[in-house]
Amino acid sequence: MASLQKIKNRVAVIGSTKKITKAMELISAAKFSKIKRNLDCVRDYYENVKNIFINLIKHTDTNINALLNDKPSWKFERARKLYIVFGSDAGLCGAYNANMLKKINEEITDEDILICVGSNLEKMLAKRPNTHIIQSIKAIGDEPTFEIAKLVASKIYEVLQISDLLSISIIYTKYLNPILSEPRKKDIFPITFNEEEMKEIDNFEIDADSFEPSPEIILKNSFVIFFEASIYYALYSSKLSEMSMKRTAMEQATKNADDLINNLKLEYNRIRQSKITQEITEIVSGSNVDN
Repeated sequence: MASLQKIKNRVAVIGSTKKITKAMELISAAKFSKIKRNLDCVRDYYENVKNIFINLIKHTDTNINALLNDKPSWKFERARKLYIVFGSDAGLCGAYNANMLKKINEEITDEDILICVGSNLEKMLAKRPNTHIIQSIKAIGDEPTFEIAKLVASKIYEVLQISDLLSISIIYTKYLNPILSEPRKKDIFPITFNEEEMKEIDNFEIDADSFEPSPEIILKNSFVIFFEASIYYALYSSKLSEMSMKRTAMEQATKNADDLINNLKLEYNRIRQSKITQEITEIVSGSNVDN
């Protein structure tokens, strides 16, 4: 049976941990709210870039994929796929990185190459056999900057210019609601748009004469901008999911601490009551002996 002092010490330690988890919960909630507000602007920027890009494609007969991948110099036994994967730098965010790793294992083969964003995910991928990371970006912070998107997009464009790639895909975590975030894969090369996206562009139609000097020339110089917007949106969406899962994890940790403290207090009171009862019994027994 644990002593009363040991139980009091455990309650104090768990109480201190609870203060930390509660503070981290509040910090994550504040960061989540800020990122969510910014995400609306990032989404608008991405949608506008995408709409202009679709208009450029509609007004040109050029093979857009050939423009990007027309002079391959790296030759593999078979063409590879490039994946950009987004994880976290810090821990304490529940199953965020584990879910990403599971999705990566489902999608990526031993032949594929990766660009990894997030040091925690990179450490997990380092233990994965036959994982080819060509670029790793760490310390992205709690507020993703456009510079990170530019860095990744520049690497994508560089690889496309010198290698033979089958496709380029982004694997990121999409925020759905406060208790659910889901890893998603989005293809950004070959550049295709579904029927729904093409229908939406009808409300954003741009006259071909508006493009100077021509849609083909603008399109050729717009790939990096499209890649940057796609990466920036995925990066922000992933960061929002990370903060949501971190807030949930810290909220659950605080609740668990409360449960532990309550259970320890019950045990403390039970032991204390048992000792008081034992002392009373001994006093009464001693009194009866004296009589």
